Amino acid sequence: MKKLIAIDGNSLMHRAYYALPSMTAKDGTPTGAIYGFVGMLLKLLSYEPDYLLVAFDMHGPTFRHEQYGQYKAGRRETPEDLRAQFPLLKELLKEMGIAICECERYEADDILGTISRIADKNGVDALLVTGDRDALQLINDHTHVLLTKKGITETVEYDEAALKEQYGLEPARMPDLKGLMGDNSDNLPGIPGVGEKTAMKLLQKYGTLENTLQSAEKEKGALRQKLLDNPDSARMSYRLGIIDTEAPISVGLEDCAFDPDKMAGAIPMMNRLELRSLIQRLPKGEKPAAEQLPEINAKTIEISNAEQLLSLIHI
Repeated sequence: MKKLIAIDGNSLMHRAYYALPSMTAKDGTPTGAIYGFVGMLLKLLSYEPDYLLVAFDMHGPTFRHEQYGQYKAGRRETPEDLRAQFPLLKELLKEMGIAICECERYEADDILGTISRIADKNGVDALLVTGDRDALQLINDHTHVLLTKKGITETVEYDEAALKEQYGLEPARMPDLKGLMGDNSDNLPGIPGVGEKTAMKLLQKYGTLENTLQSAEKEKGALRQKLLDNPDSARMSYRLGIIDTEAPISVGLEDCAFDPDKMAGAIPMMNRLELRSLIQRLPKGEKPAAEQLPEINAKTIEISNAEQLLSLIHI
């Protein structure tokens, strides 16, 4: 079966930036996050993808901001030397023949959700690469998630069995988990004071967020009161945690067709950015056929002493 790899470009770039020491080209251009991203990309080629897409967030509010004005409020600004690397990375990916996608009012994980749905519909397996745990809700028989952990060097691949083993939940229940425990990185409150372990126990007991809220009276003490006091907050966090798999993206599956030999097209730019060690790791395409050499007529001469050799040299 054919395979798609879809990468959350923003997630991997941020992780690479904070995981690796600062790097700059001789002209002062920052390159550290690009170096880490491309290094990770080259490792992913071991999966032998037939299709490859890198998704990016667009600058500006999303439909989630329209529903909740404080969505992602309080996040630190993207450092300027990281921000400057995004347009360079996009240019580099285009030189490599790799599809990129941005979608106004939507986030990169919505693009991953949409392209994985399209892949599934067309009988193509998908591997979604991100550091965002929200993507775990997209797992199914044909879609796995490769979640980056520490920096970009440690990853865990999740299928339904691995997700069930760690969280005791089905993929569709991951937004319910977010509804209960919230998400500090997205500034989603959930139910204040309910952490991951408690949220998992509640969902294993009641099945869904809504059933949990409806069963609040069955709980005791402080937890009971928290559930009774914060149903609207929980429902909003749940709703905003759902990935939209119907985003109006501008690319289809065939637009993401990947030919590893085309990556060599980025060598001039990689040289310019002084990413030469990565050039050595690019896929090696088929070597051109050797030039046909002219036929040479030759004969063997037997030499028995130095005098004969000298005489030949002076011919």
